[in-house]
Amino acid sequence: MEYKQAFGDLYQDAKEKYNIQQAPKLTLRKDTDNAKKTFGRTAYYDPGNEEIVVFITNRHPKDILRSYCHELIHHVQNERGDLKKGGTLSPTYAQDDDHMRKMEMEAYLKGNLLLRDFEDNFKY
Repeated sequence: MEYKQAFGDLYQDAKEKYNIQQAPKLTLRKDTDNAKKTFGRTAYYDPGNEEIVVFITNRHPKDILRSYCHELIHHVQNERGDLKKGGTLSPTYAQDDDHMRKMEMEAYLKGNLLLRDFEDNFKY
């Protein structure tokens, strides 16, 4: 399976599991400067525009999909209204705001499991 096809299939899986109402916009961003940084960005979710941006330069397809799944859970949180309950999104929001810390924990757990459960259907 081409990893670009996997985005759609993963979205359908998440839509069923998490009752997603509106598909987020997906942008695959090429950024060679970002890719050179040890702690460059991998992805982010923009709740105001309901957009997931995934950085793809020099990354393994599975890692790209893992980032997508994480951000997809943030979209689920946004649809539930949970992202509005947090404070400002400073660079250290996940350390400074208890609510946003819980949102990150949920995105890491459910995002990784979403990919793991999906990929288990394709292991040889």
